[in-house]
Amino acid sequence: MTRWMTGIAVVCIIAGAASAQEPIVAIKVMTPEKSVFKDSAWNKPIVIKSTEDAAKHFGKDALKTLGKEVDFKKQFLLAFAWQGSGGDKLSYVVAESFPEQIFFSLKPGLTRDLRPHTHVYALRSNVIWSVKDKR
Repeated sequence: MTRWMTGIAVVCIIAGAASAQEPIVAIKVMTPEKSVFKDSAWNKPIVIKSTEDAAKHFGKDALKTLGKEVDFKKQFLLAFAWQGSGGDKLSYVVAESFPEQIFFSLKPGLTRDLRPHTHVYALRSNVIWSVKDKR
């Protein structure tokens, strides 16, 4: 009887772990099209909810990568793009709640060089996100 109960518990844990999905995943894609820099900023990301939306901002190679890594039925993308100091650092914090809450913030760099920055994240569809703008 104990083995049977232990077996069921293990199966339930494995099934739960398999169906669980991270609230946020960084996506490594090729450089997006220039339209991303026009339509986005570090504190105003582009929200992409379908492959058709992604095609407006990414080339064919990037779309192939996104197709393998993102399930638009369960996830959406945030594409951050801006030009700023080479030392700019975009970061996020995940609050332990259900659904999770993700807060993005920018630590401005101190150098006076102008560099392009792009960050693309896949978020689970029920995640709540916001940007903490300290400027």
